[in-house]
Amino acid sequence: MRLLIPFLLLLVSSPVLAQPKTKLFIRVGKLYDAKNSSFLTNQQIIVADGVIEAVGHNIVKPANATVLNLTTCTVTPGLIDMHTHLLLHQKQTKDGLEVASKVPASERIKSGLVFARQHIEAGITTVRDLGNSGQYLDSQLQKTLAESKEIGPTMYVSGPIISPPGGQFSKLFPADSFVINQEYRVVSGVEDARAAVLEHKKRGVNVIKVCMNTENRVLAPEEIAAIVQTAHKNGLSVTAHATYDDSAKDAVLAGVDGIEHGYILSDSTLALMAQRGTYLVPTDVSREKGELLVAGIGMVGKEAEDYLKSALDGFHDRLRRAVNKGVMIVSGSDFYNDVKGIERGEGAVDVIQSYYEAGLPAKDVLRYATYNAAKALGLSERLGVISKGAKADLVFFNGDLENDFAQSLANVKMVLKEGRIIYPKAKPQSKTKLKNPQGSK
Repeated sequence: MRLLIPFLLLLVSSPVLAQPKTKLFIRVGKLYDAKNSSFLTNQQIIVADGVIEAVGHNIVKPANATVLNLTTCTVTPGLIDMHTHLLLHQKQTKDGLEVASKVPASERIKSGLVFARQHIEAGITTVRDLGNSGQYLDSQLQKTLAESKEIGPTMYVSGPIISPPGGQFSKLFPADSFVINQEYRVVSGVEDARAAVLEHKKRGVNVIKVCMNTENRVLAPEEIAAIVQTAHKNGLSVTAHATYDDSAKDAVLAGVDGIEHGYILSDSTLALMAQRGTYLVPTDVSREKGELLVAGIGMVGKEAEDYLKSALDGFHDRLRRAVNKGVMIVSGSDFYNDVKGIERGEGAVDVIQSYYEAGLPAKDVLRYATYNAAKALGLSERLGVISKGAKADLVFFNGDLENDFAQSLANVKMVLKEGRIIYPKAKPQSKTKLKNPQGSK
């Protein structure tokens, strides 16, 4: 647990602050203006009924407001992770996905709740979950999180990934073949592709995710076109798992809204994405986390260093080229790994650090995880910003995010979700103790 000063302990344990209608007057050292990609100093925020009522300099404190003095902190909008898999916990083995998919549904939901809590304690107040969650287990978890707003982020879901035959499995033993239909919605032909979207719509998903390519299979251009047309007609956006240039280009030409991963993208595809307004979700890793992941697959010494350097160089080059071409970047972690030493929330926030390590300024990489992500969700007027009328999802980082990015990003002091203090959270009837926190897909 992070160390917390006595003042903060008293605030968090106060029964008054647990009430959503409490008015808060918050003083901060720095405020990140996501819409304009800038940092403002000596700001105040008034929160009432879960909404930001006012923000600015020299605001008069309302007579009935509770004061939070967080002048040593930088406040940002609640972070948004646009590529999660809360229902998947996968070991770094060749059969990791198969094994993780066989976990009973009840256990996956239980673990998902723990992962959700870890995300919000890391400052992530909204997630978009993109499949590998059985048949609509994500919808069940979404409902649970919505009914109890204090246990995790707001969740948007895709349902089963729409894929070509075989899902994302390269090869399965016959006895394991049931996992394909458990984890994916396999389509064959244009009419089946349309039907898959309508099935998802009926189940109340928020976004359609397609798998454009696996190691040896792709969705046909006419299938992805049918998926996009049907989804857009029914008010759903489409994002595409596409790791290679050809499949990404096919998806962009078909009109998808976003590309997930895009590890290998040509300048011409990036230019096409910028022209068509297709965003990119680079699911990259920092050097520190990369070292743990590489060690997890058994690489050591020079082999490990060379492998990691090649991967990071590729990530950074692709990201910088995308930015230079004018592609909208949206933050997404794709962190679902069972790796000793990396907690889910920490692993999710790491993707923002990876963008910073590519040489991009703090003011830009934070925008990817706030305003840009909210824009991709179609919610940028009320989410991903600190402005009057916006949802009061706020994260307070100890220190100066502008000038001490890496250290501050890992040091969350407080999280507000819809105006409630969600982290740190006191144990019931306790004034001194706090509750302990609990590959590409």
